[in-house]
Amino acid sequence: MIQKLHRLSEGISKPAQQFLKTDIRYLASGSFWLTVGKVASMGVAFVLSVLYARYLSKELYGDYRYILSVIGMFTVFSLSDIGVAITRAVARGKTQAFRRGTAVMFFSSFGMTIATLGAAVFFGYRGTAPLAWGFAATALLIPFVEGLGTWHAYLDGKKQFRQKTIYNIASQIFYGTCMTLTVVYIYMAHTPPWISLALLAGIYYLAHALPNIFLSLYVMRSVPASYAPQEEQDAIRYGVHLSLIKIPTTIANYIDSVLLYTYLGGAQLALYSFALAPTEQIKALLGNAASVGFPKLSEKTSTPEHMANLKKTLPVKMLKASLLTSLIVILYILAAPLFFQIFFPRYTASVAYSQIIALSLAFFPLNIFGTALKAEGDLKKIYIFQVAPPIVQILLFLLLIPSFHLWGAVIGKVAGRLTNHLIQAFLYMRT
Repeated sequence: MIQKLHRLSEGISKPAQQFLKTDIRYLASGSFWLTVGKVASMGVAFVLSVLYARYLSKELYGDYRYILSVIGMFTVFSLSDIGVAITRAVARGKTQAFRRGTAVMFFSSFGMTIATLGAAVFFGYRGTAPLAWGFAATALLIPFVEGLGTWHAYLDGKKQFRQKTIYNIASQIFYGTCMTLTVVYIYMAHTPPWISLALLAGIYYLAHALPNIFLSLYVMRSVPASYAPQEEQDAIRYGVHLSLIKIPTTIANYIDSVLLYTYLGGAQLALYSFALAPTEQIKALLGNAASVGFPKLSEKTSTPEHMANLKKTLPVKMLKASLLTSLIVILYILAAPLFFQIFFPRYTASVAYSQIIALSLAFFPLNIFGTALKAEGDLKKIYIFQVAPPIVQILLFLLLIPSFHLWGAVIGKVAGRLTNHLIQAFLYMRT
């Protein structure tokens, strides 16, 4: 089956290479395995979404999404982007940065644990027991999920996409099985809300933590234990910069869910979450090109001559790629009503929101400009495109959600993404 899919991708790559004028064979060989992994991940996410839609109340699912969103915002208390610096360093042959980067990222993630315990105490003090138990169940597991993800970065830097995909598929199957059993137990046992939330949030993080621990140790064994202080210091410094400037993006990614829950409650957040879910899966699938392209771009930006040539060719390629993603968006908009009616009948009110959000994916290929800027390592430009668009999006959410509720969140999401695309393109093409 895998061989047939590989032959199919090879057949598609030839006309695509002529149209985009780029090394599609490299992207196809790397993206093929990442796409296989992403399809497996999408399959698990889809099955779980159907289970959530059918067997969890909107209020319970909204509470669960709220907990994940708040913890997601707590990422600002960790150095989450050291993984990007590790990928960049490993792609340039500086594998020594992996061990030090992993240690720094792991211990920094305990800041999230402290913040999550604080949230548990806060909601317990307010008398919101279900949320308090939900946060408490995750706190000690967070570092093993958020702090041990550097094995992905190492394999990306080594371009070992096949190996990474196999590990990811195994992890996703384990996660999907654990969450399925949890949902079934909650439904069959009619557990009270505080137990249900603690189980959903706790098992979510436990099911990600266990594979992460095993795979981190396994990959670590294959990395030479050599010591290169300057290379390690450079990678850590770059990762710290990326993590700090990512703070506005992190807040922007989750503040819409937090505000919707605060103003409208769990049921409305559940509607919004299901409106986002399909488009987020499409976005993740399209994002494979960035994962595959980053090591290649890191090589191609290693000299001024390569950088100059890339600046001439990349914009045209990305505009052509946007035509392809626009076609995908149109197909999704047409299929969305039937898709929700069949699989998420309790959430058909989410269709219109989802269709509008999908429009923001039309120019998704322009994100590769941000990937190229990170590969170049121009911190000034990276600061601008990492800070300006999310601040715009945060302001839009703060202004629109209180007045326009769900539609305010949708408009803010689309406008923020388009702003991000345009700023990245402008900064990259600017000499």
